[in-house]
Amino acid sequence: MLILTATALTIALLGFLTPATLLIPAAIGAGMARGLLTLAQATAVSDHWGTAHYGRLTGILSAPITVSVALASWAGAAIATVTGGYGSAFLVIAVIGIAGATFTLVRAP
Repeated sequence: MLILTATALTIALLGFLTPATLLIPAAIGAGMARGLLTLAQATAVSDHWGTAHYGRLTGILSAPITVSVALASWAGAAIATVTGGYGSAFLVIAVIGIAGATFTLVRAP
């Protein structure tokens, strides 16, 4: 949850900030958060289900992520069109990210 929250917050910063001197550190922070998410994803399968079927399970876990990444550019442009610009689009995306991070607290029965 912390990594997803950090990702959403850095995206929000990218929506608020305009000077390059502030945007560059925010972009670096966003990249670091995304890198941490990649590392967490790599260990999630073996931590939860073991290593016996690691490749197959990682593929199943990665499929929706890959589809989301493939659609992200189009979705970002669509949100920017609806909201009137990329700054506001980043804020909408950050809110979606915070909602996603919140859902990580929900435990299946």
